[in-house]
Amino acid sequence: MSKITVIIHTPQELNHSSYVQTGLFELAHAGLINVKVKLSLKKNSGTFSFDTKGNVLDENRPFPKASYYMLIDSTSNKKISFATDLYDSAVKFSKTGLEHCDFYFKRNFESFSVNIINKRFNNKVLPLGLTFRVQTSLLTSKVVIDKGVLFSNLWMNFKLDRFVFQRLKSCYDKTIKHIYDSKYNRDIKRFEAYEKEQISNVILFQTRTFLHEKDLDVKQIHQQRYRIIKLLRKEFPNRFLGGFVPSKISEELYGDALTNVPTAPEAYLDAVKKAGIVIYTRGLVNSPAWKMSEYLSQGKVIIAEPLTAELPVPLTEGKEVLYFHNDKELVEKIKLVSEDKALAEKLSVNARAYFEKHVHPVQNVKRILELMLNKPLD
Repeated sequence: MSKITVIIHTPQELNHSSYVQTGLFELAHAGLINVKVKLSLKKNSGTFSFDTKGNVLDENRPFPKASYYMLIDSTSNKKISFATDLYDSAVKFSKTGLEHCDFYFKRNFESFSVNIINKRFNNKVLPLGLTFRVQTSLLTSKVVIDKGVLFSNLWMNFKLDRFVFQRLKSCYDKTIKHIYDSKYNRDIKRFEAYEKEQISNVILFQTRTFLHEKDLDVKQIHQQRYRIIKLLRKEFPNRFLGGFVPSKISEELYGDALTNVPTAPEAYLDAVKKAGIVIYTRGLVNSPAWKMSEYLSQGKVIIAEPLTAELPVPLTEGKEVLYFHNDKELVEKIKLVSEDKALAEKLSVNARAYFEKHVHPVQNVKRILELMLNKPLD
């Protein structure tokens, strides 16, 4: 029986938090830790953000993509509280996590904002690294977690006014759908499954649109992705697969760039597995998109827009990825790896090795726990 226990306080969302949960329950199955789930109905509201001058703002806004945990070492009776922040924005932080936790691991970690926050909170903010939407069949407390998600969201939206019933009904419907959809998160075994084959000639870039097209960041992302889809179809007509996933926005505004690849999560992962060269562009507000982790897991040859998020171990140009800064470079680097088979092979092997060592939820969560404990998990 392990002397290390991690208590999961039920989160307010399931797609991002599933990554940490997967790592914890897989570690528990390996006998390295014990995991318990505690029902939490706390609102955990409050957000620290920044204005254009870099001043910290204290806003009364929800922060659902932060999750909270307690790490207990029974040999020393040491208790360590920690939060994982998987929000897209690099300049927004959970007030609850910063004020009440000993450690705070941020997915979209950028030094400018983190350094300001760390001056106020004793350097507790650290990089979380790349994550992705995943689940494990070893999770044993799904019912409790789902209840926590539902009731905490209802409590978050409770306010006595004339819209209370309308608001709670809308929240209930959205949260139930969210819980239902989370059942289709892909199992970690699907990402572990990897058979090294000769690198195919297929170039893949399938992407999606977001709501709020009028938001400047969203509009810029859409236009960038649209331009790249059209470029790749023109330059590599017999090799390129992908496009926009059908949605109201993509069908109305980018109807000539819809994907020719299946969009269901399992079928899309199959398409990734069969591709040779894959293209990566940034997520919302420069956040690291899930597809980077998915690409690495399958040892793909990755041509990527540079990440602004700082990782615990950086992805290195020419080792795990090739970076592009404009359309011309994108086309040139696709042609380079198409012709230089040795380079393509090196990128593929190193991409998979990076996933196994730094992105797999077991390895990354283990790193986080050992960092806090200041000792290895036995």
